[in-house]
Amino acid sequence: MFCPKCGKTLKDGALFCAGCGSPIDESGPAESPRKTAPRPAAGLPQAAAAALTGQLASSQPGEVVLGDFGKLSGSVSSAAGVLSPLKTALSGIRSLAQNAVGLFKNKQWIKLAAAGAIAVIWIVLMILSRAGINVGALNWLTFAQGGAGRGVFGWIGGLLGKTTVAAAFFSLFSGGFRSLGSGARRLFSGTNFKGDSLGAFLFGAGGALAVYQFFAGSAAWTDGMAAISGALLSLTALGRGGGFLFEMARSLTAKKAGKARSPQTKKANGLLSGMTCGFTLGALVSAIPFGWTPVILGGASLAAGIVLSVLSGKKKEVSAV
Repeated sequence: MFCPKCGKTLKDGALFCAGCGSPIDESGPAESPRKTAPRPAAGLPQAAAAALTGQLASSQPGEVVLGDFGKLSGSVSSAAGVLSPLKTALSGIRSLAQNAVGLFKNKQWIKLAAAGAIAVIWIVLMILSRAGINVGALNWLTFAQGGAGRGVFGWIGGLLGKTTVAAAFFSLFSGGFRSLGSGARRLFSGTNFKGDSLGAFLFGAGGALAVYQFFAGSAAWTDGMAAISGALLSLTALGRGGGFLFEMARSLTAKKAGKARSPQTKKANGLLSGMTCGFTLGALVSAIPFGWTPVILGGASLAAGIVLSVLSGKKKEVSAV
């Protein structure tokens, strides 16, 4: 017999698992698990235990190009609470690298071939554009011109924008957008427009507009797919309540109490809702001839979020007195 929770071998007649303490159902023997999971750390949630033991949870569709972050190794709550944004970002990069290497080890040639095909399409479209051949619709669909002719800084932004578009493409064909419905319900929740959540919403919207400007440079209609992809991925993270974007939102909005950082789910949802709306607005204003509209609107939204947060903090101090 094996424990259905942690996979530890059980003695005949055992009522509780010696590994994790879970009660054993006596109605029938537990099936042998396909994989034996590590023993969870005592006193921690299962997700935190997985993070502390370095276990990478099974991937969920849709947040990266070559595989998915899913639950990031080391990015979920730890014994000290929610990790800092820097540690969450580093954990995301580490998980991305692990998943990319895993594609080669597990010989997932279809995903690798698809990623290679997308890269070839980008290169071909860039060459055709330089040759004076009109491929405007394809440029819009693939964000192929993102970063072109803008120097090193522009190429970095364009590469990140292309990664976002590719992530959305893979999500579309791997079921990653199944959480869009629940994300839409949370997006229009009234709690996003009250108190601290409203401030987080404005920060998210302003940040998304600024990020899109970084992706596109001087934004034009051919760059809109980067913003659309960002909006879809943000809405998916909001609905699913997991993955890299969700963990980053929790990290950015966590409240520091002593040495620990506790999550604030409503503020995290407000931040992701703002990101969804910000990216959507970025796609819409790309049609405006003036290419710096996203960063102007984003700056205004960030300023409003700062003012609202300051006023909210003062209001709390007065209430406490």
